[in-house]
Amino acid sequence: MITLRRSVIPLVLVLIALAVLFYAVLPTRTYMDQRSATSDARAELAALVDENDALRSRLKALSQPEEVERLARSEYNLVYPGEEAYAILPLAPQPVEIPDLWPLNALVTSLAG
Repeated sequence: MITLRRSVIPLVLVLIALAVLFYAVLPTRTYMDQRSATSDARAELAALVDENDALRSRLKALSQPEEVERLARSEYNLVYPGEEAYAILPLAPQPVEIPDLWPLNALVTSLAG
């Protein structure tokens, strides 16, 4: 009887420890995961609210005819009938000067002449 008790008591203690682990640690981990997910969702919501505010202000600006005209002229190069559009091209790039120390100058000179 005593040997049976000695073998049953550790088994019961292990089962109690497993039950405590199952009911205490696992819900805590789930709670922490849910808290992290909630924090991520709040951050995403704040970013979306900021983006919506920016889009609303853009919509308000685009409802003004002056803004539409400015965009049409600058982005799409549109003009009113009777106006002429001119494109000013940038200057051509300057030729690259290779110093005489360039290791292939002797080869280029010998091949050219």
